Parts: sequence; structure tokens; C-alpha cells
Amino acid sequence: MFFFIPGMILGFSTAFEISREPATIEIFGFNYITLIGFALYFCKDCIQGRSIAKRVLKPQVVENSSGKVASPIRCFIRNIFCIFWCIEVIVTLVNPNRRIGDLVVGTKVVLFHPEHKQPKINIMQIAFSMLLAYGMMTLMMLPLEAWRSRIKSNQVTYVASSLNEQAANETEQLFADSLGTYLTSDVRVYDQLEQHKDLKYVSVILRLNQNYLENDNNYEEIKSVTVPLILEKFPEGTFVGQIQYVYQQHHSTHTRTLTLDWRKKE
Repeated sequence: MFFFIPGMILGFSTAFEISREPATIEIFGFNYITLIGFALYFCKDCIQGRSIAKRVLKPQVVENSSGKVASPIRCFIRNIFCIFWCIEVIVTLVNPNRRIGDLVVGTKVVLFHPEHKQPKINIMQIAFSMLLAYGMMTLMMLPLEAWRSRIKSNQVTYVASSLNEQAANETEQLFADSLGTYLTSDVRVYDQLEQHKDLKYVSVILRLNQNYLENDNNYEEIKSVTVPLILEKFPEGTFVGQIQYVYQQHHSTHTRTLTLDWRKKE
């Protein structure tokens, strides 16, 4: 969790900002630094078969046949099977001393006896186990990276120099004339996308005078009167963009974002 927290704080600190940038999909806190935390978890018993919790609660991981303290490599492989935690829980309930990882690598959990001689800490094996754990997590992350790349390839990027203030002002006036008593609009229009020069990017922030966002029926109602106004100015298929509905009070902000994108998904 220590390695998760900085990324989560950074992600959540911007999650509720009202931004004109195209919506993106992120997994808060999950990155290559986070993988260090996973690697440490898989290697948690590598120092004399005892994690921090085991040093408090007094169990220890030992070899099933000899009773010797399990090596760092055995402890690492044993903990890999925590990935299948739902099965591990069932097995542990049946046999608290030996779960799947124990059966695979030949270990078991016993009570720690202070009078038993403990092996010297093998720094090289611990470091090797950490490298293996980190490498394994990196390999497991590859499908996620492929998914992120696919999402990024379809992400909207507008040409900043193509800002069309006249079109934005005309759209704001359209909202003011039609729905001025219900909301205030803030519009940006860019005439070109980097990937599709023939498409515009339209960002609309609608600040509502009443909260239409908590109730789905009310939200559908406000969508039914705002989306047609956008399409009146920019016909379907000529742009991509988003409408952000915002209702602000003194101590809270409610938002919903509607993405408008008619491009063919790759």
C-alpha cells in the first residue's frame, strides 16, 4: 500500500477537476513503482521465513520434510500462489498449516521457537527473489500496457492553434437563448484533430442552476434538451467532444460527463 498511495493521491487529486481535456481512462496508482510493492509482498517471508505479521503472530515458514527454515526462493514461489487467493482461502480453511503454495514447494507453517537456530540472512537469494518477483509482475502487466496503448491510440488530441472563438461564442449564445434560465454554458471549439483533420473538437461545460445530476431521470431530461442544441450547431459526425454537466454548491460539486464520438473504434 505504501507504493500505491502516492499514485492514488495524485490520481484522485485531479479526478474531480473540471477540465476541457478529453476524458481518459486511468487506473489510479498503478504503475511500475507500484510493482515494487507487489514484489515485496511476494517476498515478504524471505527473511528467515517470517514476514512482519509472522514476527508479531509467531508463525514461521519451514521446509515440510526437514523442518529447516524455508529459503528465500521457496518463500517467493510459495507466495506467488496468493494470486489465486479465492482458492487459497478454501485450501487454508481445510488445512491451516499448508496452502497450495506450500504443497508446490514443500513447505509448511509452524510456530516459531526462539531456541531454534536461525539461518544467516542470505542477501543474494533475497535480491534474486525480488528481481524474479518484479520481473513476473512486469510480465503480468504487459496485457494491461497493450490495453492502455490501444486506448491511447484512439484518444482525442486536438490542434491547439485551431481554436475557433467565433464558433464557441455562437454556441454559448445558442445555449443562453434557449436554456439561459437553467444553466450557463462555457464552450471551446477546435477546428481540427491531430488524427482527423476533418473533425472538430467541441468541449462544453454546462453549469446548472439546479441539481439534475443525482436523479437519472432528471439527468436524461437535461441531456434531451442540451444535446440537440449541440447537434444543431455541429451536425453528428462532424466533431468529437464532450459535455460536462456541473452543479456546484458551497461544499460539494456534482458532475457527469457525456462523451460524443462517432468515430469508428479501432
